[in-house]
Amino acid sequence: MSRLHAAFLAALLSTPAAALAQAAAPAGAAPAQQPPKDDSAQPADVDPKTKAAIQRAVEKAKDDLRDEIKAEMQVAQSSAEFMGTVAEGPKLQFLELNGYFRVRGQLMDNWDLRAGSDAAGFHYFPVPLQRGDGGTLASSNMRLRIEPTMNVSEHVRVRAQIDVLDNYVLGSSTSELFDSAHSPYPVPFYGSTRRLLQNDPTADRPAISPKRAWAEIQTPVGLLSFGRMPNSWGMGILANAGAGLDDDYGDTVDRLQFALPPLETPIGKLTLVPILDFDAEGVLNKDPHFGLGVGQPFDAEPGDDARTYAIKIARLDTDDEIRRKVDAGEKSVNYGAYYNYRTQRWTYPAWEKVGYAGSYTDTANDAVKRSSYAHVLDLWTRVVTGRWKVEAEAVGIYGNIGETFLFVPSTTDSTILTRQSLGKVILRQWGGVLSTHFQALPNKVTLGGQLGIASGDSAPGFGNIPDRMTGTGTADDPFQLPPYGSIEGPQYGQPGDGAIRNYRFNPAYRVDLVLWKGILGQVTDAWYLRPDIKWDILPGLVFDGALIYSQAIYSQSTPSAIATSLVAPAPGETDGRYTYTSRGKKPLGFEADGRLTLNTGDGFAAWGEVGVFQPLAGMDNGGTGASLSRGWALNFGLAAKF
Repeated sequence: MSRLHAAFLAALLSTPAAALAQAAAPAGAAPAQQPPKDDSAQPADVDPKTKAAIQRAVEKAKDDLRDEIKAEMQVAQSSAEFMGTVAEGPKLQFLELNGYFRVRGQLMDNWDLRAGSDAAGFHYFPVPLQRGDGGTLASSNMRLRIEPTMNVSEHVRVRAQIDVLDNYVLGSSTSELFDSAHSPYPVPFYGSTRRLLQNDPTADRPAISPKRAWAEIQTPVGLLSFGRMPNSWGMGILANAGAGLDDDYGDTVDRLQFALPPLETPIGKLTLVPILDFDAEGVLNKDPHFGLGVGQPFDAEPGDDARTYAIKIARLDTDDEIRRKVDAGEKSVNYGAYYNYRTQRWTYPAWEKVGYAGSYTDTANDAVKRSSYAHVLDLWTRVVTGRWKVEAEAVGIYGNIGETFLFVPSTTDSTILTRQSLGKVILRQWGGVLSTHFQALPNKVTLGGQLGIASGDSAPGFGNIPDRMTGTGTADDPFQLPPYGSIEGPQYGQPGDGAIRNYRFNPAYRVDLVLWKGILGQVTDAWYLRPDIKWDILPGLVFDGALIYSQAIYSQSTPSAIATSLVAPAPGETDGRYTYTSRGKKPLGFEADGRLTLNTGDGFAAWGEVGVFQPLAGMDNGGTGASLSRGWALNFGLAAKF
């Protein structure tokens, strides 16, 4: 408060003595009798320059004090936003319930693009059972998501996320009246009844799924968090919690982290968050006294534990602080880095297959010296002004896997799977996104665009389904790597290919409705350009539109590529191990998407969206030049938020 003292002292010096004397007189007292004026005894007036200097000092002290208080408020709010703390407010409630219930409908028309089967015998997307290609698939589903917060005290709270009937298809869990295999009636005359069976073969997930549970402890030196919690960073191309109302995916980690208060650095005040993630524990032992489901299982071997040691460093403004800065004509500049070091020495792949259910004793022959590590660095920045918002994120992965393998049938007994080594694999992956938006009509129309790119690999397929193989896995039809012309496949294992170079965007990061979200699943081995528009039609009613052009980085990854016989690599030819009749085409297609969203403000939300994808030569199956069909998407959703 030194500046406050200086301001008070300057104000005191600039106050006339008579005013001070009058202010000090008792209330209601008559003014003191003034002595006759004696000009000879009257001191000279204060010099105007001195008055001006004092006034400037007072104003400067006020400005400095105002800036200091404002800066402290900004730091406090930034710390609260980043570390999850809350400001003092109403009386603490022990239990807070948040979440939503949603019902969605989806129509997927010609998502296989009527391209037939690729070189590996797979369609681009599942087709109707009654037809060999094309056609329309329609479905609807529901989800109840409950996110309770138990405030043990003002500094201790426990949080969780629980999903009920998570994406259960409407019409599933049917009663036996509609079950043709067990129904006593050949015709369903009666209304159906839902049934939830513990081992329902038609359900791929439990009816109630606890997904996250973690605690947050606010200490005098930072926020301690531990448990199974969401993971998010930047724009979400690496780590994305999937917190949107219409999201399906999201990262959940077993984590121990400590968020420190902002520290003063040469580039501003930064928040540091050291992190330890428990990625995989490997082989587990059941309770040695009472067996499965009782007591406490524990780790059987420390050498197969996978861990991530990470740190987040960020300068982050809260939403309120951004609004305050924008209203004051200032700009909000945020930035940060997220570094991960991941490592695992050994693995026991048979345990991953049998787990507690099987008899697992052959640990010596099952052990694989993984010797894997990866350095992951993600940089993020965001600048917001009165009418502009520019945001960017870039990620790079540098790592190594000492041994990779496949399980193939034994040559002597097809019922026995043996491990086939594919050798060492290196990881060299990168990706990035640049987004910029401009408010053409403040609070009404926003124009912008996005450029995204994910590194690629010249191996067959895009690599979003890295375990895809051809064959049935028998001795007569063993598993094999998909050939060129396949839409998916591993990005390593081909002759001379010991690297995985394709980066995959987080599946919770949305770009479009048909190509990347529906057909391929994730952005990889491609770049895209996405101009877009947002129109706030009425309060709570918003239209979003976008046009997306996508192009592969490696034409060999597309289904249009054709390769014939194996040959020795030519000098200077990175992929010359194949003789090509066609390397394929890079352009994948154009897509136009539109979405209308309604939020009433009292907990109800609804949306409808439509997308159409026009495929280009890169999606041409086998480069035959066949006419491809457009793919359509038509979706709607209803939700009640609480």
